[in-house]
Amino acid sequence: MTVDQTFIAVIQGIVATSFIGTFVAYAVIIVLRFRTAKAQRRQHKLDQLIEDRILPQFIQEMGNESAHVYIDQTVLDELALMDKRNRQTLIDTLIRLRWHVAGTNALILHRIYVLLGLNLDSLQKMKSRKWYRNVQGLHELTLMDYAISDIDILRFNLSEESELRSAARSAFMRFSKNEPFRFFDEVRDPLSIWELIGFFRILEQSRDTVKSNFANWIRYSRNKTVVICCMKLAAHEQSLEAIDSIEGLLNVNDHSLRSHAINALGHLRAVHTQETLIKMYPNQPVECQCEILFSLGMFRTTRAMEFLTEQFQSAFDFEIENHVAAILARLVRNNQFGWNSLNLPSRKQRILNYYLNEQ
Repeated sequence: MTVDQTFIAVIQGIVATSFIGTFVAYAVIIVLRFRTAKAQRRQHKLDQLIEDRILPQFIQEMGNESAHVYIDQTVLDELALMDKRNRQTLIDTLIRLRWHVAGTNALILHRIYVLLGLNLDSLQKMKSRKWYRNVQGLHELTLMDYAISDIDILRFNLSEESELRSAARSAFMRFSKNEPFRFFDEVRDPLSIWELIGFFRILEQSRDTVKSNFANWIRYSRNKTVVICCMKLAAHEQSLEAIDSIEGLLNVNDHSLRSHAINALGHLRAVHTQETLIKMYPNQPVECQCEILFSLGMFRTTRAMEFLTEQFQSAFDFEIENHVAAILARLVRNNQFGWNSLNLPSRKQRILNYYLNEQ
């Protein structure tokens, strides 16, 4: 075979291989798409089946009266026949429904979860050697309100995986019988905004949670994110005992920490700090000035209203001007402040009208 013939054979081989490779790739894509579409149809059908069986079990709750929890045994028998993959879909569906109900209906979902043994599936995930399975198990048990002992949760607090530590903190907060935020003592890594949102969700779903004294963590914790988180939680829970600790942060050098402290004082209606905030206002960065204006708007005292109107009339900074205009407009719309703004310059009147007309 000559050199030319060899070269042509090689080229033909490359072309044939390319065609075969392209054909195989397209075939794999078609098969995967077919399987995905089939799985989605099966999933949708299963979701509909589950919801058709579970939703009719819900009751119309009347006021604060506790109703008897009754679950049709035929429904349980039908759902119990699902295979392992469908059981996971059932858990996911129960969790999705749990976000939208409370009271007796939430208890119905919890009972279904336990009676079908789905809690055992979640507990088994907690025993897995794979951290992401541990996270899944913790989330399921927490969201379905299935109590776990403190010792079973605390072992995950020192995990190298931040997501697993976060899940353990949420679970500990939900189920601890004594101090639900005790894990703050051990937190060394920064807390994320998503963890804070998770804490708020758990607080909303579990009003029987033991109240915590956030003042100590605000005053003594060296973790900035823990301090900020505790200030927000104290404001959310209206923990008035934390006010003194928060007030102590008004003189810190960290502008961000100071702005969070001012915001928390506003939410806690700490009116006695009004004069302090007004005096410190001129020397603050814009971030802190906006929070001071917000807090004064929350106080709604005569002195606070005078200061807000003065700042709106004299401010030239775009951010400050719009921020105080939004505060004043909200108060006027809610009939919490009566103000004759007819003498304002046309530019400031337009800004105020914009927020007054905002829905």
